[in-house]
Amino acid sequence: MVRGQDTQSQKILILAAIPHGLRLDKEIKEIEECIRRAAKRDKFEICPRTAVCPQDIRRAFAEERPQIVHFCGHGLEDGSLLLEDDGDRNKLVKPEGLAQLFKLHADYVQCVLLNACHSAKSATAISQYINYAIGMNQEIQDKAAIAFSKGFYDALGYEYPDNLDVFQRAFDEALVAIQLEDISQGQIPVMQINKQSMQSASVNNSPINNPPIATKQELDDQDIETLRELLQLSGRAAADRRKALCIEIGINSGDLNAISMLSENDFAIELIDILHKRKLESSINKLCKKLVSDFQQGAYHSKLGVIMTKINS
Repeated sequence: MVRGQDTQSQKILILAAIPHGLRLDKEIKEIEECIRRAAKRDKFEICPRTAVCPQDIRRAFAEERPQIVHFCGHGLEDGSLLLEDDGDRNKLVKPEGLAQLFKLHADYVQCVLLNACHSAKSATAISQYINYAIGMNQEIQDKAAIAFSKGFYDALGYEYPDNLDVFQRAFDEALVAIQLEDISQGQIPVMQINKQSMQSASVNNSPINNPPIATKQELDDQDIETLRELLQLSGRAAADRRKALCIEIGINSGDLNAISMLSENDFAIELIDILHKRKLESSINKLCKKLVSDFQQGAYHSKLGVIMTKINS
């Protein structure tokens, strides 16, 4: 966790991809200007890389060893980021692939900002290994995306008290910046925090299949969203795996409307809603156990442990 008076230098790696019609040049210049005006400007080094392909990103990580990674470009509804290959053709990079890249560099990368449409899924995947991961949960307007970047990097450069979490404060400042620009865009940025990598998580100190005795707790909105996201990321929401999943967790697939016609996102939403609204805790527990086998470490594992503790208490 970066605190207010941290004196360590911060290297910001900016990765810009597919500039067709997007605001990438402007965004890079705005970030550079924010840092140039900052009270702590001597503590930051900006390393921009443009028109990046997957191999460029891999090499940039190894060469620069950044503490902050900023991606600006285009994202697709499934959470993939759009890059180019060596032949200048569009190349999709899935959330799972990005997560594995960041896993290799988790010893020095502290914060990732994916300033691209629909990038929240990638941010969630990356947060298994990185302390702070920021993404967008739907399409974001170029003007709003730039406002968010300006707010974030302005805030990184401020002087803060020793005990302040700088990345959390920068995210909060960026939300204000985007809301001042367009209030309708203010709910789009989301930040995932991997607290497990910053402090010992008590849930991992006990067997995940034998949760400790605790006061009965209801699943909250964040728990529900976590189950939806992990169901999609696991691949178990794929059309050819749905009926088997329903049978395995004790649900009649006929309870889901037009199960074969639903997108993976809609299937995940409808299934988790049915389990939650009907209080089918046994089925939720079975689903969690399957997801635990898919996500055996990191923030996802910890979150699933918390959910299982709640439903088994």
